[in-house]
Amino acid sequence: MASKRGDKTSKRSSSAGRKLIASVDFGTTSVRCFLFDHQGRVRSSAAVKVNQIYPQQGWNEIDPEDVWTTFQSVFKLALENADADASDVKVFGLSTQRGSFVTWDKRTGKSFHNFITWKDLRADHLVKSWNNSWTIQGIRLGSMILHKATRNKRYLAGSAFKFMNGLVSLRLRWALDHHENLRQAAQEGHALFGTIETYLIYRLTQGRLHATDYSNVCVSGLWDPYTFQWVDWLINMLDIPKSMLPEIKDSSGSHWGSIHKNIFGAEIPIRCVVSDQGASLFGSLSFNQGDVRLTMGTGSFVSYNTSDKPHASVSGLYPVVGWKIGDEVVFIAEGRSSDTATVIEWCREIDLFEDYDEIEKIITSIPNSDDVFFVPAFSGIQAPINDETVATGFIGIKPSTRKAHLLRAAVESLAFRVYQMCQLMYQETGQVVTKMRVDGGVSRNDFLMQLISDLTMMTIDRPVFIESAAHGAAMMAGLSLGIWKSRSELQHLRQTERVFIPVENRWLDYAPLYSSWKNAVRRLCHWY
Repeated sequence: MASKRGDKTSKRSSSAGRKLIASVDFGTTSVRCFLFDHQGRVRSSAAVKVNQIYPQQGWNEIDPEDVWTTFQSVFKLALENADADASDVKVFGLSTQRGSFVTWDKRTGKSFHNFITWKDLRADHLVKSWNNSWTIQGIRLGSMILHKATRNKRYLAGSAFKFMNGLVSLRLRWALDHHENLRQAAQEGHALFGTIETYLIYRLTQGRLHATDYSNVCVSGLWDPYTFQWVDWLINMLDIPKSMLPEIKDSSGSHWGSIHKNIFGAEIPIRCVVSDQGASLFGSLSFNQGDVRLTMGTGSFVSYNTSDKPHASVSGLYPVVGWKIGDEVVFIAEGRSSDTATVIEWCREIDLFEDYDEIEKIITSIPNSDDVFFVPAFSGIQAPINDETVATGFIGIKPSTRKAHLLRAAVESLAFRVYQMCQLMYQETGQVVTKMRVDGGVSRNDFLMQLISDLTMMTIDRPVFIESAAHGAAMMAGLSLGIWKSRSELQHLRQTERVFIPVENRWLDYAPLYSSWKNAVRRLCHWY
């Protein structure tokens, strides 16, 4: 657990009566809370690590009680670090990872199982089995899904497997099949389903609100971003009682109620609940169609603002909702690579480096990776490859290989994955993008940012404050409460720390390496 004290001026003697905006970003590996003042400056922050559970290979869980206690701890730590009380917090915004869910009994509040995270692959065999053999009225599942999609002139990513694998819908069906008490409670109307924001809001309002927002529900597979409705035919086919599902609300507004005063000692208005990717896009001020943002946290997410039009993809650049506020709906064409910080942390655990500040020095101490390549696939490889069976590993190791070569190969692989997604974005949208804003902890690496700039031929804009998800949730909450009157007032809140400009002709040096890396990926695909 780590925490950080804010500015000395934030001591209790000078904090009374201030308008503090609290923003929590509940990520995959850590939870961060920031307290902002009216000028958008960080007055204090705190961070707590999320304890991951791996019951077996491919499974990834979080204890629901850890989710709740971790949230409370990080919020209280931020207050302590600002020497502030809960009454000083005038508004609260919440940003969360998408797709991790739990179910619980509304009579007792007790969960039926741990959170099953967005990186969990336990439903993989279910998807494959249904896609290959399950027939409903003589129609294979894959054909049925594709028929449903194309009938509405929408296209899913190549097959039902690509579309459904990793979605909440299949993992929820798995939970219903494997937890007898859950199935019975669901049939009786006592079971509730929710992703992290739904679960937290339920507990923060002490059971008064069972709801999610559009930016979170859009990745569930149970809701259609084209019609803005639940996908009833799929819900029925998967035998999921609709009484389990939460109410869907706008990402920002007074409809989120308040944090109950018994939790932190004061009632705090909740004015924003949004996904981490939507919050990051908002926090990077990428409000216009064609704006592109890259988040490099636990995973890498390339987000292309498509305004009010969802993007129809045939290879995995999926349409998701960035946010919905009143009549405004902003869609994102999103590419995802699940393993980024995961790879960096693993490299540390196997002693390729000790301190994160060492990475740059180590990988620049050698001219290249000596034809060693790394495939970053702890959670499979997503678009445009879309193979959940691909193995993680190094290829090209030789007697001359040293730790520095391995670390450099791992870091370069992260840039190659981002470049793949950017290529796909260009192929599907036809839009030439020359600038990309970045955020997330891994974006601190200058070598990696420069390499991405050189490969993509984009100017990379990195902000001083790289926690764009927390920033975006705070901005939405502050706008909703009237702390800021318009989005134009937000411009000064994001300040650029460094701009990376493509180095001419460096792409020529990396073209053969990128080609060899793709060969390495192909060799490790379909591993099991």
